[in-house]
Amino acid sequence: MVLNRRTAALGGAAALLAAGGAARAQVVPDRPVRLICPWTPGGTVDLYLRGAAPIVARYLGQSLVVENRGGASGSVGTAYLRNQRADGSVIAGVTEVVYRISMVQPVGYDALNDFTFLAGTCTLVWGWAVRRDSPIRDLHDMVERAKARPESVSFAAGGTAANYPFGMKQLEHQTGARFLFVPFSGGGDMINAAMSGNVDLVFDSLGAVAGMIEGGAMRLLAVATPERVARYPDVPTARELGYDAQYSLPTGFIAPRGIPAALAAAYERAFLAAADDPEHAQLIQRLNLVPWKRDARAYEAHVRELYRTLPPLLRELGMLPA
Repeated sequence: MVLNRRTAALGGAAALLAAGGAARAQVVPDRPVRLICPWTPGGTVDLYLRGAAPIVARYLGQSLVVENRGGASGSVGTAYLRNQRADGSVIAGVTEVVYRISMVQPVGYDALNDFTFLAGTCTLVWGWAVRRDSPIRDLHDMVERAKARPESVSFAAGGTAANYPFGMKQLEHQTGARFLFVPFSGGGDMINAAMSGNVDLVFDSLGAVAGMIEGGAMRLLAVATPERVARYPDVPTARELGYDAQYSLPTGFIAPRGIPAALAAAYERAFLAAADDPEHAQLIQRLNLVPWKRDARAYEAHVRELYRTLPPLLRELGMLPA
């Protein structure tokens, strides 16, 4: 009798597990999920998404395949996502740039109405880097050169003519310096331009330049963070040097508007679980990222608040009409 009860219990448990597996199979796409990276290969976002994909897959129960669709500060790939079927088979990993650019120039999407927000996981932090043998000694020297000879100091960064890199615009606004902006679609191309001497410096996420800095090919002049970065304790912040220039980009995941609620919830659970995974912690540490865990509701609230608070600052910096 005991044996029969035990057999029945095991059978019931197996049935529940089977039912749960069947339910998951019905919710999660039955083929690998296409994860759009709206930037070119080799940059920080690309490296992060490729590292995060297998971690998320363990919790989602389906693999994710990164697909690069770079251009125009991420707006090309984001517009591409907007036009995909709302069946959850295509999602994207994006930074705050794709929202910022929509405030200053036309894009092929309405960020607040065209997407389902899934979760936030990390933040990119920025810094100024030059080739090891650059004559630019430090951030102050960089600014003074651009004040003495406007547009004589060129820098590589992501962005467009209308979506000028925010940290550099802050420097120009505060100091009267004038830099020459050379836009790129990804960190790898920026570094190549700096190393070949086509630009004087790179203003990008620390993850993009970390390898070159630690390999001795580049020098980090300063970081655009409130406090010094633990990995580079000898590198000052811009604020320490007298410049109120801070720049970071929270990063999260979105899907086309209208995906099934159960699938959106499954994605949210998988991304939040991945954010707590020790392997994810190692990934963001390696790429010089900062944890930024947000559930779907908090992530959407952050983006909506950005659209409320950022336009006045953009107007003050001359990036929007008064």
